[in-house]
Amino acid sequence: MVKNHRSFFYFFILAIFLITLGLSSCNSAAPAEKAGVAETETTEQELGSVRGKVLTDSGEMVTAGIIVEDQDGNTFRTTTNAQSGYNLLLPPGSYTLYFTRGFEYSVVTKKITVESFKKYYLQDVRLIQLFDSYAQGWIASDLHQHTYYSDGADSVASQLLGNISNGLYIGFLTDHNTAYGLAEWVQGNRLVANIDKAGVQRFYHAFEGVEETTEFGHFQSLGVGQTFDTYEIKMTEYQRAQSQAEKDVVLKDMIGYIADTIQRSGGVVQINHPYSSSTMGFNYWDIADKFDTVEIWNGYFVPGDGRYIGDTLGYADQNYSAKLKWFDLLNNIRNGGKFLAATGGTDNHDSTSPYKRDPKLVSYNINNIKDFKITNMVDYQAAFEMNGRYNGNPTTYLHIPGDITLDSVQNAIRNGNSFISNGPILIADVNGKSYGETVELNGAGSVSLNLKAFARDGFESIRIVKNGEVIKTIDAITGSNYEAVVKLDDLKRGDWIVLEAMGVSTYYCITNPIFFE
Repeated sequence: MVKNHRSFFYFFILAIFLITLGLSSCNSAAPAEKAGVAETETTEQELGSVRGKVLTDSGEMVTAGIIVEDQDGNTFRTTTNAQSGYNLLLPPGSYTLYFTRGFEYSVVTKKITVESFKKYYLQDVRLIQLFDSYAQGWIASDLHQHTYYSDGADSVASQLLGNISNGLYIGFLTDHNTAYGLAEWVQGNRLVANIDKAGVQRFYHAFEGVEETTEFGHFQSLGVGQTFDTYEIKMTEYQRAQSQAEKDVVLKDMIGYIADTIQRSGGVVQINHPYSSSTMGFNYWDIADKFDTVEIWNGYFVPGDGRYIGDTLGYADQNYSAKLKWFDLLNNIRNGGKFLAATGGTDNHDSTSPYKRDPKLVSYNINNIKDFKITNMVDYQAAFEMNGRYNGNPTTYLHIPGDITLDSVQNAIRNGNSFISNGPILIADVNGKSYGETVELNGAGSVSLNLKAFARDGFESIRIVKNGEVIKTIDAITGSNYEAVVKLDDLKRGDWIVLEAMGVSTYYCITNPIFFE
């Protein structure tokens, strides 16, 4: 009887604590609290509490990310609240905490041992901004995300904070066939994404979207919450009974209708993960010109850099197949084909990115994973899993020199004024013309490419691709920053170049093309 009273007393005290915490904290603290509990079977009565704040190098208090690693090497991600505070509820054990704000910031590591019921107040963490793409007009964005309004695990709030904690300034919520979450999502426009060294607030920009999910492909509506009735995106039994040739005609008409409706409603229409298996891929490239963009990098699968492509993973290396198909489409522009800009999207369904330690990576962690020697695609996949699937992996960087509005964002996406990355940053131009733009050769066969590159964890190489073939490789890059003027010869009308950066581990960047006329 005494034992039961004591248990009830402990539970009552914990309940009062959690209620008080919920009332005194921003709703955004919820991801940090839930994540710790979700990773364990330990009862709530045994949890310890780890608290603190994460600041920028100028002392500003904005949302940051936290990666929690237990003593077995298992990890999950969470965030601070919007005011930079965190309260991690963790079962007893030893932990390593990694604090981050994405690719352009330093990572701070802290170790702590947690005991039941105890509260720990950690010294404030300061993250150093190592590169500022935003100040140069390149705005970090995620174009493909989900919440529990379709098949995601996240609330709208946790996805918003997940984006900001990884250095993003723009995001489209694209739940499957529903606009239910969009009214909440656009409230994200009130959130401060960052504060620069001069004290100027940079707001987050939350835009509407929908992933039109059909039995003949997934198509993105970017900028409008366009949804369709079931009969518009599903074949009838009569149509299913037709020959394949007859079904192809029906499906092409339905795809064309979806694309046209989105565009007429003011949206950018996109082919998502075209080489996915089953009904999620895209089979009708002869009508690709009905679309504006194609997602060549889906965050669920390994990057399409092709470094270890000799050892196939089947569907898992689909981003590489999508890239090669996109190169074919670019080469067809000289024959009258339409330019479809490339994009990337995380396709994030769970911002906590839970990871269970792979035995082959037992001696590696987030700080030294770059030292893991990758020799084949199986190793590459293992490192990719450890690096995690999370908000902003990959990021589509949009070139928006002026105000960030729906029009300017859509134009940058549609025109290909962008590059895609999960770490390295490539900013380049020829005579002031950058990605998605055309350089007039005026009879000259040579040009100078102005290149500025950054990779926090270092480079393996930078490649310049012309018309689908690598024409120049820059190796032996030391440090995180690289600048050069690169001479390109033998250019002619109709040519295009794309830049690729191979970072350490699974880090990669690919740009949209610069065209030549």
